[in-house]
Amino acid sequence: MAFGVRVVEENGTVVEKIVANHNFNPVLRGVDGGKYPTMASLDPYRDTYLNHLQCKSLAGELRDGAQFLDEMEVRQDATLELIRLCEVVQAKPRRRLLFIGD
Repeated sequence: MAFGVRVVEENGTVVEKIVANHNFNPVLRGVDGGKYPTMASLDPYRDTYLNHLQCKSLAGELRDGAQFLDEMEVRQDATLELIRLCEVVQAKPRRRLLFIGD
């Protein structure tokens, strides 16, 4: 299972979309919700929307969580792509990051 990830405008227009690395599944991999609360909120079975503030938090967690991501065997380029999408959300008001679960 891999998350589909989209940057969406308030009206639903898709700005960008990717398929996340198939190993990126923090909840099923036992992420520490106290240390990485935004990653812990990504529901693998439902869609999860993150606003610009949550994207800022997620980008920080992705940067700080290199060891956890390495243990999940998530490639560094895949992590950088998720960080870049967080930055795209933050660049313009009313954008959200959508993680599409199974």
